[in-house]
Amino acid sequence: MTTQSAADTKLRLSRGLGRVRSRTFSMTDALSNDDLHGQFNPLMSPLVWDMGHIANFEEYWVLRELGGQDAHDAERDAMYNPFDNPRWIRGDLPLLDRDEATGYLHSVRREVDLVLSRSDIIEGPQLAHGGYVFEMTIQHEAQHQETILQALNLREDLDPYDLSVARRLPTPRSVDERERVRIEGGPFDMGTNDRTSAYDNERPAHVVHVETFDIDRFPVTNARFVEFIKSEGYERPELWSKEGWSWRTSVDHHAPQGWHRDGEGGWTQVMLGTIRTLDPREPVIHISFWEAEAFAKYEGGRLPTEMEWEKAASTDPDSVRTRKYPWGDEPPTREHANIGQLGWGPAPVGSYPLGASARGVEQLLGDVYEWTSSRFLPYPGYSTFPYPEYSEVFFEDEEYRVLRGASWATAPSVARNTFRNWDYRQRRQILAGVRLAWDVQ
Repeated sequence: MTTQSAADTKLRLSRGLGRVRSRTFSMTDALSNDDLHGQFNPLMSPLVWDMGHIANFEEYWVLRELGGQDAHDAERDAMYNPFDNPRWIRGDLPLLDRDEATGYLHSVRREVDLVLSRSDIIEGPQLAHGGYVFEMTIQHEAQHQETILQALNLREDLDPYDLSVARRLPTPRSVDERERVRIEGGPFDMGTNDRTSAYDNERPAHVVHVETFDIDRFPVTNARFVEFIKSEGYERPELWSKEGWSWRTSVDHHAPQGWHRDGEGGWTQVMLGTIRTLDPREPVIHISFWEAEAFAKYEGGRLPTEMEWEKAASTDPDSVRTRKYPWGDEPPTREHANIGQLGWGPAPVGSYPLGASARGVEQLLGDVYEWTSSRFLPYPGYSTFPYPEYSEVFFEDEEYRVLRGASWATAPSVARNTFRNWDYRQRRQILAGVRLAWDVQ
């Protein structure tokens, strides 16, 4: 990296930091004090906790670990430590109020801008190399924005979230929503060696062999999932694994989160406080791993492994190189994918032909995260950086499953082929859907 390219990188990082903070403020400014300080569900934090945590994370890693500064208030480290304070107790903590959290965010960011301006991102410490800690800060804040939206979607009232009213989506073309794509077997380079923006669990790149398989060209639609419900899929234990059926009989779920019968044989969907008629062309969203797995068995398919998902997304049969995004290496635009809160919900399948992978698989990034059958485990040669609490501490828990892709709320800075999300198999508040795979004899 030259001095000039370092200056360009710093300018890009400065703009990225500004954009993500502006989005946080626009999201929280649209909410009342009651919405920010209340706790809608034990699964999610009070939103004002997320605001304070974003500032505390940024302060710790940029100002203190990189900049060598003293803590603003050492007691905040304990209050905003997610491991010491699980979500269901955060409403009882002596949290900063709205004005205090806003002031904390502003003051930390002013100091971060100064640290960025004087950091050596060429020959400085590993944390600064290529601007890594600043990229990490941007992505961390963007991921908490998704968490805030998950919490808002669990509100029991029907007060529409102001920002979600506009839906800026393209007109979809007519497609066969059940079409499959064949992915020929063979080795490919999975993961990445990027140390400027990728998380440690995405590294290192390593060769993986995958057998030939078929995969849905599009994510599973609401229309397909309605057929599962009509066929009494929620009441048929033969479609569920033993663990899945144990979960199903312990809860009162008979449809995805937010679905309600309209009294006329159809369905409505509640999203962010707004009731709307269920669009049969949109990818199904807010389903658990167990529901995705049962649906897959109902259709005679299975969930893809994360290796299969990444091969379908990143490989080009005419090139030995893998792609950063399904469509290539250029950053996403609104023509490629429904990300960055453009649509405030999934886009109908067939909306993004320019976002197809080299194999012809579409809408892999954006709309919904997609459940895979894979456990969340380290890659061969994995090395923790810069802290074990992001990835390493989760590897030993057998209850997690990997989700791939990105949702409609995912920031462009987070969306990429190698990104790995993960959650408990029973979770439905996440913006997750499913895409099926099939074995090929």
